[in-house]
Amino acid sequence: MSLLRQNKHRIRRLLPQARALNVAVAISLLAGSALYLPAQLPKLAAPPAKAEPAAPVDPLGRQTPRSSLIGFLKYESIGDYVTASRYLQLPPDLHLPELSKEFRKLYPNFQGSINMVSDDPNGTVETGLPPGQERAGVVTVDDETLDIILVRVDDPEAGKIWLVSQGTLAAIPHLYAKLEREQPTETSRIRLALQSGPVVLGMSTTQWFCWLLSIPASWLLAWLSTFLVSAPRRAWYGLRKLPFRTVWDTPLGMPIRCMIAILLHGLIVYWLQPPLLYRIYYVRLLAAMLVACFGWLLSRLSDQGFDRALHQTRVHTKGGESILILMQRLNRVGILIIALVAALALLGLNVTTTLAGLGIGGLAVALAAQKTLENLIGGISLLLDRAIQTGDFCKIGDRVGKVEDIGLRSLKLRTIDQNLLVVPNGVLAQMQFENLKARPKLLINQNFSLRIETQLEQLRFVLDSVQTMLNDEPAIEAGTSRVRVTSFAGAAFELELFAYGMTSDWSELTAIRQDVILKIAGIVEAAGTRFAAPTRLTYQSTDLCVDPDRASDIVRQVTELRANNAFRLPGEMQTVSK
Repeated sequence: MSLLRQNKHRIRRLLPQARALNVAVAISLLAGSALYLPAQLPKLAAPPAKAEPAAPVDPLGRQTPRSSLIGFLKYESIGDYVTASRYLQLPPDLHLPELSKEFRKLYPNFQGSINMVSDDPNGTVETGLPPGQERAGVVTVDDETLDIILVRVDDPEAGKIWLVSQGTLAAIPHLYAKLEREQPTETSRIRLALQSGPVVLGMSTTQWFCWLLSIPASWLLAWLSTFLVSAPRRAWYGLRKLPFRTVWDTPLGMPIRCMIAILLHGLIVYWLQPPLLYRIYYVRLLAAMLVACFGWLLSRLSDQGFDRALHQTRVHTKGGESILILMQRLNRVGILIIALVAALALLGLNVTTTLAGLGIGGLAVALAAQKTLENLIGGISLLLDRAIQTGDFCKIGDRVGKVEDIGLRSLKLRTIDQNLLVVPNGVLAQMQFENLKARPKLLINQNFSLRIETQLEQLRFVLDSVQTMLNDEPAIEAGTSRVRVTSFAGAAFELELFAYGMTSDWSELTAIRQDVILKIAGIVEAAGTRFAAPTRLTYQSTDLCVDPDRASDIVRQVTELRANNAFRLPGEMQTVSK
């Protein structure tokens, strides 16, 4: 029994240890098995997702309300009724050729602008219409109106497209019958008479003739209207014999007259009632021409502003004209680009795509035209630094002349011999040049010679008289002018004149210098001497050239000095006796 009790106590002591061992073994087995779990295996690449099929593209261009309506009018005008029917929600009991004829008769009663119809594939949300419907205009006959509605449908082949609604097409025969029963007005009779006769390209010959006649007629009406507007004021100033100038006589008159003529021509063409498709494109053309004339007007207005600024700059500032001229040219280029983009948008082109293409093309052009851009930036930097202006007298390299123009690419210099020197702005910005006009005074440096026979008192008289003349001359700067004897080498006394002319104009300096030279010639003549010419002097005489008594005295003195080691020549080392 005691042995059994000892075993039980031993088992109780070993039981916690066995449990701990079991837990450790379980953890190790779990960790070992986790290494082979599928989640820990290298992941296989997922199969590529199937690309979504691209949205179908309608070959007839019916993605937007405007393109769908214009497409229907295009095919209907050439008689392709099979293609035109694909733009309509045709009721089963309607015959398209007959429907097209009735709809064409209703064109004069159409009110609206197809160019203003949405060109967005989703259309626009209008009051009273559910999403997916677009109102293109209204046809009015007597007191009854019909909305031209386009609906967006889902075509199995073309995707989401816009069609003329079935309800609109169903109401056309009723309106046509009412139009036939209606008594025509005088205006309708005239229009019917114009539309009668042979038809050429969808319009009668009478309509074509009236259209051609309307071009000069609209211009004459524009001129007459502008004359009548200014007639009262013209008469008022004429009675008082005062000078009078209307806006029509200024550079602004021509673009304003053109805009008035375009508007009058558009009214005449609208009254002629050309086919609806022609009307769409012709309105776009007239709108683009209006934008061009408006840009022309803005350019003229800005030119007047720049001209006034240039005048003020020349009068008060005395500088900065060239930067204003450059800004004026850049302004013209900017107005031209904006007007061109606006005109292209009005003509129906995709301006966003065009601008993106221009951006890419502009980058390519910029890379290819680095020198041109360098010249442009160089010209702007020159003008901003005001280092050179139009009209300045400059020396560029070895050429001297007057600056005629500073353009976007180059500078034009009219040289003294009247040749035109063209210097690229990029090269000019990196080279040294002299702006002679920027100097407040110009140097007069003149050398002249007097004959060697001129006596000392004559020479002093010439020097004193020339200096007095320079001091008294108002065109010469006082205090800095001088005349000096520089040498008497050869057979003449060499004199140098140094003075500043109080001017910055080169032509004026030449006149001042000429006056100074003439006065010096008069002084020399009054002194009784002459100017020396480049000659060689030869003595042919029997008299001695030196005084023999003075010469013997000098020889004796020098001999005695050298004997006493008291005389040495410049640069000769003095000897010391030991």
